[in-house]
Amino acid sequence: MKRHTAALILPYYGKFPNYFPLWLKSAGANPDFTFMIFTDIDMSCYKLPANVQVHTMRLEEIRLRASLHLNFEPVLGTPYKLCDYKPMFGLIFQDYLEGYDFWGYCDCDLIWGRMSRYITDDMMDRYDRIYQHGHLQLFRNNGEICGFILHKLPYWNISYMDAYSTNKHLGGFAEFELPANLFSTFTHGGWGNITYTTSRTYSP
Repeated sequence: MKRHTAALILPYYGKFPNYFPLWLKSAGANPDFTFMIFTDIDMSCYKLPANVQVHTMRLEEIRLRASLHLNFEPVLGTPYKLCDYKPMFGLIFQDYLEGYDFWGYCDCDLIWGRMSRYITDDMMDRYDRIYQHGHLQLFRNNGEICGFILHKLPYWNISYMDAYSTNKHLGGFAEFELPANLFSTFTHGGWGNITYTTSRTYSP
């Protein structure tokens, strides 16, 4: 049976860490996943596995791509601010994600094991969001899920409008401000449960 397709997005600017070749090697050991690196770094010195794609893109172009989905001009002055934009990657890079069942984001300070042993087809059949932390998250690639970040939900302390109108990195916005059960039930401060969609999150 054909496995679900998934693309993991890694925008990176500046200088890769000295262990980056190990990251590439471990990514190459996961042929069921495509890794997309968006950067302006010269990658000619690295040996790229077949499932690692490099797309040349300036940081400003990512900001402009984000602006196409917002009704204001977003702020993206430093590479570190990209952390807050992770939930928007499904919209920002949607032209690169055509044909994939899932998209996600990851960091390059990980050495990957064999992910298909843990992220299974059965899991991808059952859940629309897999995991909930910034170093690795996967989302089903459809319009409802990709656009979820652009809703201002009850009791959120920080909205996407707050996050993308300042150059200050709002630590944890992509991981903690989005509730753990992002697509099932939202609970806040004893006010009870508010159900707003039927999709489900897997988080061990």
